[in-house]
Amino acid sequence: MNESELRLDRQICFRLYRASRSIIRLYQPILDTLNITYPQYITMLVLWEDNVIDFKDLGRRLDLKTGTLTPIVKNLEQLGYVQREQNREDKRKIWVKITETGKELKSRAQSIPESLNHFINMDQEQYERYAFLLDELVDLLKNAETKQKEKELR
Repeated sequence: MNESELRLDRQICFRLYRASRSIIRLYQPILDTLNITYPQYITMLVLWEDNVIDFKDLGRRLDLKTGTLTPIVKNLEQLGYVQREQNREDKRKIWVKITETGKELKSRAQSIPESLNHFINMDQEQYERYAFLLDELVDLLKNAETKQKEKELR
């Protein structure tokens, strides 16, 4: 391995880390006005689309493990935005449902994408290009994860 490969500025993981932290820092002042965190916001995005969802499906949609998702949902429940209910047919399953207060939050959050774009100043073509590249990168990384797990099982 070439020694220059071990430089911080050569690591794609560090670029992604910086980008992730930067975007969350942009979101946070806007989300502070709603009294929610970024993980709570993306959870609410799913619930604004679906209204009710199985807890495990919510975790899959957000790519979050149960241990990470549980406190997020619990805090949203304490804020009155969601409620958890046991599935009547299968007691092992939990439904996460949006409440009326959670639905009202959506109208207050409606301007978030536009507010963020005001600061980022990205046109639609750039947005679509970055979205495509990021989706492609996630697919590559998911495939690499699968290969790594398969190798560990051997």
